[in-house]
Amino acid sequence: MKLDQFELEIMCLAHITRNAKCMEKLLARNVKLDHFTHVAPSDRQSFTQGLFKLVTDYWESSGGSLFTSYVLESKFLEYNVSDKIKAKLLNVWTEVLEIETDDNNFHEIITQLKNKQCLRLMSEMMTESNAELSNPSENKGISSAVNVIMDKLDLIQAEMNETHTDIQNFDVSKSANFFNEEYSKRLNHPELFRGINCGISNLDEKTFGWLPGQIVVFLAPSSGGKSVMLLNSAMHANQVCNKKVLYLSFEMNSWLCLLRHVSLMFEIPYSQIKKTDLSADEIKFITQGLKKAEDGPYFEYDVNMEDPTPEYIDSKIRDLIASKGKPDLLVVDYIGNMTVRDAPKGAKDYELQSLAIKKLFTMAKRYNIPIITAQQINREAIRDARKAKENNKFMNFDQAAVSGGQVLMHLCTYAIAMEPNKEHGYCILHPVKMRDAHFQPFPVALNPDYNKINELTKEEQEAIMGKHNALNGSTVSTIKAVPEETKTPMRKSKTNQEGQEEEYFEKVDISNDEELDLADWVLS
Repeated sequence: MKLDQFELEIMCLAHITRNAKCMEKLLARNVKLDHFTHVAPSDRQSFTQGLFKLVTDYWESSGGSLFTSYVLESKFLEYNVSDKIKAKLLNVWTEVLEIETDDNNFHEIITQLKNKQCLRLMSEMMTESNAELSNPSENKGISSAVNVIMDKLDLIQAEMNETHTDIQNFDVSKSANFFNEEYSKRLNHPELFRGINCGISNLDEKTFGWLPGQIVVFLAPSSGGKSVMLLNSAMHANQVCNKKVLYLSFEMNSWLCLLRHVSLMFEIPYSQIKKTDLSADEIKFITQGLKKAEDGPYFEYDVNMEDPTPEYIDSKIRDLIASKGKPDLLVVDYIGNMTVRDAPKGAKDYELQSLAIKKLFTMAKRYNIPIITAQQINREAIRDARKAKENNKFMNFDQAAVSGGQVLMHLCTYAIAMEPNKEHGYCILHPVKMRDAHFQPFPVALNPDYNKINELTKEEQEAIMGKHNALNGSTVSTIKAVPEETKTPMRKSKTNQEGQEEEYFEKVDISNDEELDLADWVLS
């Protein structure tokens, strides 16, 4: 049902003055005064906006009480409202009281209010940018117009974003209301504060899903399961979380991408599909299943191997926004193949990849979508790291990654290392950079026949980790830089030039901080 601005505002006011949950949902979705803009032809101000302010202010001051006719009369007396304004507000209030509501429609009402705000911002963008372009100074006019467009696009993107945005600053000594309100929002509407699950509970429980603007990277050696992990995460987002997915493949053509997808989706051995060894019934089963998928959110593959650049990805996202809608998740398989257009002369591969990563980070923030990608472990760097370890010189994990690793480690939100054991069909996931979502290393089942990753039971995980520990000794090495004040003097000895042993003290970290954890395989 399509409603005009006044009808939307009246219906919204009716819901939030009758149902506390509606008010909580409205606040969680950041509906504010500027969403109420209706001004009657005979008026100079918006009385629906004025009533909305009274309702929300009373909700906050009363600790969550609904606005009533008695409260409205009390406010008239409190503010000594003139008869003319009182009559205008009472007319609006009467409309609110007379309208029938259905809480099932409230989500759509809020959505339409936010969409109309986006249209107003777009109109302002066009008007203001045209005004700047008419500036006599050509260069200044273009620059100012671009700034206006970018600012308005940021506001539009924030408006379209359904994930709650954080306040910029707060005073802890005055944060009681802030804590109570934010906790209540998350308690009553957890769906607004969760990202996109990857389907692996050990990660989803710690991270609360991949959130808009985040870059998540999986690190593994060549043929270590990077693409399988990305595909499984994307498939879970599409089929279970009902999200739109854009999957950029810079390594495989369209046919191979489809074969992997079909193998995982219908659990048919990849080798069987690849050899065109399917029966007529299997072909019919796959065809019908793919047709059913047309009713759900899109899962779009793009296999542009000739132009693996952020600029191309940006144009692809804009095309989708104009046709099918903005993707909820972007998958880049894999980031080590990326470069940039108009590369600086003489730039090395790792410099181009670093530039690409920076632009990808900007894109994640601009479009407010999560990006999952993969990076390859450089085996030569691993050998160098092993030698450095033997000489008691430790290297950072990003030095054991391929080109662009340091920039990627700096800009990503989460980095997860994969230690595959193809012989026994499992892969151990290790935390590398997890910020506030640290987890203990754990295994998942790796089934290459179906390009599938399965979770294991706690008992199976414990059995595999026990065997792994027994075979490899300590499974993690802490190699992050440790502040001097956290280190402890330890007695050591060395051989001097005369061949005699002499003792000395060296500060060694003995803390349990495992922010950057590495499996021994990384340095062996």
